[in-house]
Amino acid sequence: MRVVWGAAVLCLTLAGSAGARPAEITWDWYRNAETYLRYAHPDPAMATKYFRLAAEAGNDAAQYKLGEHYLNGIGVAADPVQACAWFDKAASAGNRYAAVKLGECFQKGVGLARDPVAAVKWYEVAIAKGNPYGSHMLGMMLADGDGVPKDEKRARDCLELSVRETGDPWAKWRLARLIGPREPDRARRLFAEAAAQGNIESWLALNPD
Repeated sequence: MRVVWGAAVLCLTLAGSAGARPAEITWDWYRNAETYLRYAHPDPAMATKYFRLAAEAGNDAAQYKLGEHYLNGIGVAADPVQACAWFDKAASAGNRYAAVKLGECFQKGVGLARDPVAAVKWYEVAIAKGNPYGSHMLGMMLADGDGVPKDEKRARDCLELSVRETGDPWAKWRLARLIGPREPDRARRLFAEAAAQGNIESWLALNPD
């Protein structure tokens, strides 16, 4: 009954939105998808169908969501190649969240050939659009020299921003490791904060024995 009802909603949405601009229609579909995910018994397959409708009509937020569904196998068989293709569409349309995901695909070689230079490019796009997780990911790459030359100064700038804007425990852990030799007291505070958030590596740093 749920699938039949969902199909009926789709027909009504199409009919009721016939005179609306395409962008308005796609946001109706996007909201319908989110509704299916919020049910007490979610229907991820129907959510994916609505995200696909909006994505194929050019809604970059839906393209990002559809990429996540393909990446994580939500309502559809997991397919990292399709996931990255949708992240690419969304990021190219200016979606700052998709830019981070696309950068991650290039960094890790998931769904795409590993390309650290392309990863840096997309993290920088995300940063320019105000997504602090772009700084988080780029800071990690630069601190570790992950496919790019190490740059501790820029890594610190990126991680400082991530800690400030996201509070991410991994950013705190990596920043603490980076500044530890010069600022041991602050490094210890960062380790303690990250450990309190459940970061096991930070706990181990505080309890080496």
